[in-house]
Amino acid sequence: MDSFANTNHVTEDLPTTLKFVTSTDVDECKENPCEHGRCENKDGGYNCTCSPGWTGHDCENDVDECKENPCKHGRCENKDGGYNCTCSTGWTGQNCQNDVDECKKNPCEHGRCVNKVGGYNCTCSPGWTGHDCENDVDECKKNPCEHGQCVNEDGGYNCTCPPGWTGHDCQNDVDECKGNPMACKNGRCVNKDGRYKCTCLPEWTGQNCQNDVDECKDNPCKHGRCENKDGGYSCICSSGWTGQNCQNDADECKDNPCKHGQCVNKDGGYKCACSPGWTGHDCENDADECKDNPCKHGRCVNKDGGYNCICSPGWTGQNCQNDVDECNENPCKHGRCENKDGGYKCTCSPGWTGHDCENDVDECKENPCKQGICANKDGGYNCNCSPGWIGHDCENDVNECKENPCKHGRCVNKDGGYNCVCSPGWTGQDCKNDDIDECITNPCQHGRCMNKDGGFNCKCDSGWAGQKCQQDINECAGIPCRHGHCENKDGGYKCICLRGWTGSNCRNDINECVEIPCKHGRCVNKDGGYMCNCDPGWTGKNCQQGGGKSLCYMGFPAAAKALAKAETELGPTMSFFLD
Repeated sequence: MDSFANTNHVTEDLPTTLKFVTSTDVDECKENPCEHGRCENKDGGYNCTCSPGWTGHDCENDVDECKENPCKHGRCENKDGGYNCTCSTGWTGQNCQNDVDECKKNPCEHGRCVNKVGGYNCTCSPGWTGHDCENDVDECKKNPCEHGQCVNEDGGYNCTCPPGWTGHDCQNDVDECKGNPMACKNGRCVNKDGRYKCTCLPEWTGQNCQNDVDECKDNPCKHGRCENKDGGYSCICSSGWTGQNCQNDADECKDNPCKHGQCVNKDGGYKCACSPGWTGHDCENDADECKDNPCKHGRCVNKDGGYNCICSPGWTGQNCQNDVDECNENPCKHGRCENKDGGYKCTCSPGWTGHDCENDVDECKENPCKQGICANKDGGYNCNCSPGWIGHDCENDVNECKENPCKHGRCVNKDGGYNCVCSPGWTGQDCKNDDIDECITNPCQHGRCMNKDGGFNCKCDSGWAGQKCQQDINECAGIPCRHGHCENKDGGYKCICLRGWTGSNCRNDINECVEIPCKHGRCVNKDGGYMCNCDPGWTGKNCQQGGGKSLCYMGFPAAAKALAKAETELGPTMSFFLD
């Protein structure tokens, strides 16, 4: 029969032996039906109160919390009865809702850290780049040094400037003309980009206008030194030369100057071909290893198997070839340091002086005003020039040569006056005296001298030419010897005639027939020689061979007659002899 829970009434259909049945409620919670929750028994059943993350009648189904996207800044992973959040970089917290402050760990190596929502930014210091300012910027790629070499450094760069440029980027030209009175000693200094140029006063030359112009610039002395004189010049000949114009070579080998060798005379000197083991101009010195001077800026000390260099101050290296850069120590207190070969030079700021620009300048102590009175000023000075002088330092003389005072010559301006360099043949202070008779000194070597105003002319003898008739004419160039060899002579020539010719120019034929060279025949004279027509029975150049019987004597008169006819027409080239 069936059982009925919670039933408390009489069933009328039951047998009459049973009046009623009483039933008790079953407690299902004893079997723990709720898998993930709390069981509550009910009349005729039970209810499950599920733990968080579970659902279903018996709390048997896991709740997928990820459907609601609980992770604010990350990835949700569902779990039985819950979930986990894997946060994105820069976030933290159960639901990735809290921003991480990355700046606490100082991630920016060379810069300032700024925290951001979900991350951070680095504001890099100058010269650095990268996400964490960890990379040095190579500023040299943009060529910041205008006139120099760029050297990259951590967080910046340095410029190595060449001479004539300065500034952080070598962008400033050095004005060599300032504070450097020796730059253009006798002229005007013009500054240029990276250099300077001197515009020299008249009669001065050289890079710094330091050289006086030599008035003997025409150089009449071939091998010697010219000394200008009023109305002429004198030659002081170099060793090995002689003559009025130092044009004649001296034979030094006559005095046997070579101690251990053979002397070879040269124009203006001599050369010694030294015997093995000897050296020197006169072969007087034994060989020295230091003779090639390997030490560029120092003294060579010969050693067995080598040498040592004792370097001069400011130089270093095995051969003293490397300059010491003294400017690295910043020796110039108030000025700019310029490295020099073997030392350095300070270009002082205005108002400072001394080797290292350590002393204040009183410019007037040096008397900079050449022809005037100095008035010292703060950072400089002024010159009040005496009459007749101009220029910043009263250094420029008034040029009297503008008035052309020299009548027959060249004017050279001098301090406080002028000098006249007279043209050849003139003399006097202003080169205006009467003409000099140059013929008195007999300048024409092979001819007659004729005086002219301001000079002379030479009428040369036959066979001579040149301004002073000093050059022999080579008559052989015109081939004067028609039948012979020409030999040039001083002032003339000589013909050596070929055989058969005679005369001064070998133009006359010699008549060899006068000597009767043909022994047995007739002589015919020719240009430069002769020919023999031999008698019958004779032959040879001079008809000296033969003497046998002819065809006529042997009874062949017809043949003899034909032979005679052939000799008449062709010459004595066909003679026959029969014994």
